[in-house]
Amino acid sequence: MLMKPIRLFFFILLLFYHATLVAFALSLSDSVANNLVDSATAITTITLIGLGLFLVVFGFALFDRRYYQNKLAKLEVEKNEIKAQVYDMKRREDEIDQEIKSFESSIQSAPPETEEDENNDQQKLL
Repeated sequence: MLMKPIRLFFFILLLFYHATLVAFALSLSDSVANNLVDSATAITTITLIGLGLFLVVFGFALFDRRYYQNKLAKLEVEKNEIKAQVYDMKRREDEIDQEIKSFESSIQSAPPETEEDENNDQQKLL
């Protein structure tokens, strides 16, 4: 799927973004921390960038989920169609078997002709 490399890129970008922020937060000096607190626009910008990256990754996850749900639904429909065909074939096979059995029983239940019956038939014709 084409989206996989793009999605992987955004996952890695989000991972590096958070790793950088954690490293930056752990090595903060008091003067840099005071400057960040005084400058609310920098914190807002950093937060919005992180939120944007997270929403992109979340959007890709939703897209993939819907794609696979649609694919699963199509496969389910195809499976049900195949089940119906197999059921119809089995039912038709059972009908043919019953027809064969009834034909066999009709042949077996008919009395076999004897020589006397043949002679009687020939005499009737004369």
